[in-house]
Amino acid sequence: MSERLLAVLLQQALLFSVGVVLVAALRPLLLKRLGAGSAYAAWLLVPALLATPLLPRPAQEPLRVVLQATGASETAALRALPTPPPDLAATWLALWLGVAAALAAAQARRQWRLARLGLRLPAGSSPALVGLLRPRIALPADFEQRFSPAERELILAHEQVHQARGDNAWNLLACTLTALHWWNPLGWWAARRRRHLHPRAAGRARPHAARCAAGQPLGQRPSAR
Repeated sequence: MSERLLAVLLQQALLFSVGVVLVAALRPLLLKRLGAGSAYAAWLLVPALLATPLLPRPAQEPLRVVLQATGASETAALRALPTPPPDLAATWLALWLGVAAALAAAQARRQWRLARLGLRLPAGSSPALVGLLRPRIALPADFEQRFSPAERELILAHEQVHQARGDNAWNLLACTLTALHWWNPLGWWAARRRRHLHPRAAGRARPHAARCAAGQPLGQRPSAR
């Protein structure tokens, strides 16, 4: 059982890595041709690839067809494929899932603490979209004092874009995949790049809203150049 589950996780890790590399290769072209929104949406390729093992299999397995065409022995070829040692499979599986569970628990605790604050956040903090099934916009206590009416409108428009797109659900999926692939550097790189694109993609709905949620601290106007 442990060997089978570990083999499935290793297959998922390979698909995850392939997906991240593909998105990384497509990212410059998408940013240049279609903008941040398309580059952000391209990250859906990763969970799509992870779901491919669930698709119906062809009548003849591709590996078997290739082996028959080359005249190779299927049994010999399959034995040559790397497999986790049976005596260590349970240990590696426990380590893999244990660290993933710890990271997921830490993220859940942070979200729980944020949700406990309600819709009124401490002064000086940034607006946030809180909740999964019915996400709501939480605002800092000094929101009206720190921002002009025009700035408040832009910030709210930006958060409403996140709300309409269901970004909290996608963020949950991204956090789950990052935790599950904690040992893979590509996972942490993908998480950073995705967070960087997140406000830029939402800011396309209102061009100036991106300034209010990314790069520049809230409440600070851009300096003259």
